[in-house]
Amino acid sequence: MTNRPPHSHGAQEPRPVRRAGAARRRVALGASCAVAAGLLLPFGQAAQAAEGDAPLVEYEFTQTTGATVADSGGGETATVQNADDAQWTGTSLELTGGAKDGAGTWVRLPDDVLAEANSATITTEVKIDEAMKDAYNFLWNIGAEGDTEHYFFASVRDAPRAAITTASNGGESSAPADENLQADRWYSLTTALDGDAGTLSFYVDGELAGQTATDLSPSSIEDQTMNTIGRSPWPDALFAGEVSAFRVYDRALSADEIAAASADDAAFNHDEIQSQAQGLLDGIGDLPETVDGDYLALPTADGDVSWSSSDASVIAEDGSVTQPEQGADPVSVTLTAATTIRGISATADFEVQVLPSSASTEERAALAAQQYAVPSVITDGAALPEAPSGVTATPIEATGAVLSDGALSLAGDETADATVTVEIARESAPDVTVTKTFSVAVLPQDEAAQLAAYHRTPTSEQEANNADVAYSMHLALPATDGWAPLNENYGIFFPKTSAPMPAGGPSSSLIRSLKNPALFTMPDGGYGVVATRIARGGGPDGTQADSVLVATSGDLRSYDEIGLLQLDEAGGVNRPTAVYDSADEVFRVSWTTDSGAQRHQSFGDLVAAVDEGAQGESASGRVTGTTVASDTGIRNFASGVELTVPQQTADGLLQRFGRIENTGHAAFDDVSVAADGELAQGDLPGTVELDYSDGSTRELPLNEWDLSGVDTTTPGSYEATATVKRADYPTPFADERADPSAYKYDFNGEMRYLMVATNDPNLDVVHQGGAAFLPIRSADTLAGLADAADPTEVHLLDRGDVDAHGGTMTGCFWAPELHEIDGRLSILFMPCYNSSPDYMTGRASIMQLEQDANGDDLDPMDPDNWSTPVHVTRADGSDLNAVSGISLDMTFFTDADGQAYYAWQQVCATWIAKADPADPTRITSEPVMIIEPEYAWDNVCAEGPNVHTRDGKLLMLYSGSSVGDTYTTGLATAEASGTDLTDPASWQKMNYPLQKSGIYDGEWQLGTGHGMWSEDEDGNLIYVFHVRTDNNGLTGRDMFVRRVHFDAEGMPVMDMEPDEEVADETVTVTVEVTAAAPIAVETATRCVAGKNILAATVTNNGADTADLSVSTPFGERADVTVEAGKSTTKAFSTRQAEIDAGEVIVTAGGDEFTAPYQAASCR
Repeated sequence: MTNRPPHSHGAQEPRPVRRAGAARRRVALGASCAVAAGLLLPFGQAAQAAEGDAPLVEYEFTQTTGATVADSGGGETATVQNADDAQWTGTSLELTGGAKDGAGTWVRLPDDVLAEANSATITTEVKIDEAMKDAYNFLWNIGAEGDTEHYFFASVRDAPRAAITTASNGGESSAPADENLQADRWYSLTTALDGDAGTLSFYVDGELAGQTATDLSPSSIEDQTMNTIGRSPWPDALFAGEVSAFRVYDRALSADEIAAASADDAAFNHDEIQSQAQGLLDGIGDLPETVDGDYLALPTADGDVSWSSSDASVIAEDGSVTQPEQGADPVSVTLTAATTIRGISATADFEVQVLPSSASTEERAALAAQQYAVPSVITDGAALPEAPSGVTATPIEATGAVLSDGALSLAGDETADATVTVEIARESAPDVTVTKTFSVAVLPQDEAAQLAAYHRTPTSEQEANNADVAYSMHLALPATDGWAPLNENYGIFFPKTSAPMPAGGPSSSLIRSLKNPALFTMPDGGYGVVATRIARGGGPDGTQADSVLVATSGDLRSYDEIGLLQLDEAGGVNRPTAVYDSADEVFRVSWTTDSGAQRHQSFGDLVAAVDEGAQGESASGRVTGTTVASDTGIRNFASGVELTVPQQTADGLLQRFGRIENTGHAAFDDVSVAADGELAQGDLPGTVELDYSDGSTRELPLNEWDLSGVDTTTPGSYEATATVKRADYPTPFADERADPSAYKYDFNGEMRYLMVATNDPNLDVVHQGGAAFLPIRSADTLAGLADAADPTEVHLLDRGDVDAHGGTMTGCFWAPELHEIDGRLSILFMPCYNSSPDYMTGRASIMQLEQDANGDDLDPMDPDNWSTPVHVTRADGSDLNAVSGISLDMTFFTDADGQAYYAWQQVCATWIAKADPADPTRITSEPVMIIEPEYAWDNVCAEGPNVHTRDGKLLMLYSGSSVGDTYTTGLATAEASGTDLTDPASWQKMNYPLQKSGIYDGEWQLGTGHGMWSEDEDGNLIYVFHVRTDNNGLTGRDMFVRRVHFDAEGMPVMDMEPDEEVADETVTVTVEVTAAAPIAVETATRCVAGKNILAATVTNNGADTADLSVSTPFGERADVTVEAGKSTTKAFSTRQAEIDAGEVIVTAGGDEFTAPYQAASCR
């Protein structure tokens, strides 16, 4: 993979194909016009492509018998493995699935089909079995048998995708679609890899569904000796489904060519697709024969069905109904449902009779008045909402503010709690009005801010904007030239999974996302969110048929997901909004149906309604009071709203999610030194307190002061300068060292640094090229551990070493961490076993450094000085993980009360148990899950915990998502004292990641995560972690080191840039050199025969002889003469074994000079 952002090139001319001479090629690129016109070509007959556009191979699975399939162009045949004539349908071949090496059907393609290709297009006409939606599978593969490092493939598991890699699954360049496929439906799935443009694109039914950047080409897969349809190089089951056509080009087809091929290939299964289209219409059910209301739900089958009406003035195409007036005759309308699947259409007619309205004019006016609401918070001078279509709204009076030209303005400079009264009527009945009085907080313009809430259009993992991230609520504040996204345009509110994690581990089918988020103000001053909940990847999850997702927040920095609110709707809920109608003291939720109708529903208590289900009935029209965001200029902005909030709320958001910058430092006190005196480094500050834009501070040490500009012989003011001391660590710190642990180690009184990590050569993290090992480094400084320092690295363990249980460790050695446990330096890690190492055999293990007879540590760099690794188990010796055995990523920590704990990963969640440091091979309580992957950003796994204690809080970092470009770092916190940490309720988990992929110091850093807290030589907290890069042409995960900043709230900031940490490296202090006093006095005490003697030394700094007297509580010396530049000492017997502190006074020429002495004892 690469840590560079995606690149693009200009359009390229199609190059000639490598292979010519084929007599005929079926694919009629551009022949879709015949289908679009309804002139379906006879099966197997289509316009022919030009010879230069011909595919390399083309297979039509239209026969009824046999084990070979001819290439339409006369080239090499494809071979059906385990062929059975019963699997030929005449238009397709059934692929039966089953175990990889079982009796299932799959197709072997010619070798080296793309061995010389810089670009390629592979298109497949396919129907998938239901099981393929959840099972790992390869629809097709270009590669070699068992080669799980190098392959080019397509898969239909979850959202379908195409990918290519030369570094196993962790290095895949993947182009996923946004939505999952349906089972038992024909699709055209096309992959286009453009080597010149550096893009990999995936198309579903001729439409672009996913795209990513890649620097690989088809020829990057050098060994193409097992090219297949339906068989994976991994131990995955065979593909189950049907295939009708398969072709391979050695160029990237254009979007138009791909669309044409899709339409062409629909002819293979025309009757079946026609039946599917008709079945889609049959599935929507019957419409009611009569309608007595303002709306008829017209099902659209997630947008696949459209409607037309014989009389749109009565029933519109969106289902809106205009009833005849009271006493009029019913009206009959014919509604037509239509659907088209890949150019093949079906229709169905429904007769509906619309009854006259039974509502009175007053009742209809009241319904119309529901559509008008004024938001609870507005800015001084803001206009009131315009009336919705068909309704009039006339503001008539206001209190607490000035009403003028439809706007509310402040009479003074402070926030006002105002009311505004509005008269509302239907345009068709203006004489029947409804009066509503709204309560409104009017904010001064300098105390108000606009806030945008939105989701983004997904792009790619390489831009930290894949679907898991894009489909979440983002926030932005106004900037000089538009909007400034918060949190680097990354999501801030993510919905939870649709159900708790199963006992066996996470299920990607439970992961949920959201779109079209809308913020609104709650009457208690907090905030609410409504949004459309969707499946992972962006497709429907079924809830949007009649529900919206509801969440609340007190400050927009943390969120409580309330759940799904069921509405009185059967036709789909899209683009929801909500507003609190203070006039009627109800919440109004509005939405757009699948057919385009505008609806709303009212709720007295929105939160309670989530639990209670639907209340009341929906009505026509959207409610005012929500501002739709537009023309934001935000990159990949998709849809959202604007909301007026107090500036204090905006400041809090900026503090949490904005960039924090160094703004200066606290001023130093002046340093004073007498002329001709000595000015030492210790007389000046050793640290500086830096100030930051959010109000936070931090202390950093200073390098040695430059005193060259200070003249201590001449009185005056001078400036001394110093620079802030902070290490500049190499990036990367260490190549292909993942899950790193750097440890500040007291080696028998000598400070050293140790480092262990997972060896990750080209992402071969299990086998490690057949030479797996556990590395350790040692240095005098943290920087000395870096590759650039060329440190000594020792293998503490190697493949083939035997653990304390007699098991031969053959791979992994994952996630090692250094800890001191019961006074012993210890390493927690996970080895794995079997001749071909299987990571599922891994168990969390511990080994400890031996000590000598004096209790001193032996050399940690000598492998023989470490104990034999032992599995960490339950108290009874059984596995920690009772479900699947594997346990890993173990860490150790102690709370403020002295209780020790282990935390680790099993079944892809973080677990905890109490431990006894005296026996670190056993836990002493039952394992409890405390962190499960419940958001799209930490999906699949929550692992790698590590704990730091600060200000009475435990800060547990953990890593989420899959190990790859989407890896992130989350945070869970708990009280450090007085809490049972094995109670999941004691841990509070953030809704969004603490650290994520992004640009740092000008470079993309992808897949940041799995690290640990540590400390540098100056006591600064640091975070060591790994990142996906291509440094030195390597693809394994690399170690990085950053200092940690804590913001004004005490939240750790993991991505502060170097120039944000310190804006100016140089600091100054004023040094005042003062003229020497004419008389200087120094005191001292000593013991003689058990009694204190007080001595006073007087120095004459003047130019003339001085006559003076020396006075103490124990006597006085008069007539003392001291020549210029000389000193004299006078001793006074106190006759006391103990004396209190006091003062010596010297009088000369009428001036007094004093010097204190300290209390002293001769006992």
